[in-house]
Amino acid sequence: MKIDYAAQCRFFSAEDACRIALQAYYAATRHLEPPPGEPWMVDGDPFASATDFAEAFNGEVQARLGLLALDRLGDFHPCSVEWNIWKIAADVAPEKMAPIIAEREADHVRAMVEIFGDELNGLPPADNQVNNHQSNGVQNA
Repeated sequence: MKIDYAAQCRFFSAEDACRIALQAYYAATRHLEPPPGEPWMVDGDPFASATDFAEAFNGEVQARLGLLALDRLGDFHPCSVEWNIWKIAADVAPEKMAPIIAEREADHVRAMVEIFGDELNGLPPADNQVNNHQSNGVQNA
């Protein structure tokens, strides 16, 4: 018999998850509508983007889960920001995420080299062509 260790952590059902997701979806849609009388296109750009919708949806889901925890557990539990969304997505669809993660890591390395220069590679600073440090009590020249 398989033990369901996660059962002790789950405070909502699959039906609750579907209900929360639908509520969050419609609430996120309402939040992205322009104010009354304002146009959807502003100077040729839309009032909101796909990223705006995804962020609004995510925030709505997290808020609703926190409120459900307040009702069922007696305390508001904000969703942890410690979850690594990149890793979760890579676990779900590694073939899709591999090039995205590789590009993100390459961008990070380029940024670090811009900031720290050759120090990132363990090389001495450019103004110190001879790496003078003590090794085994003997000074190098």
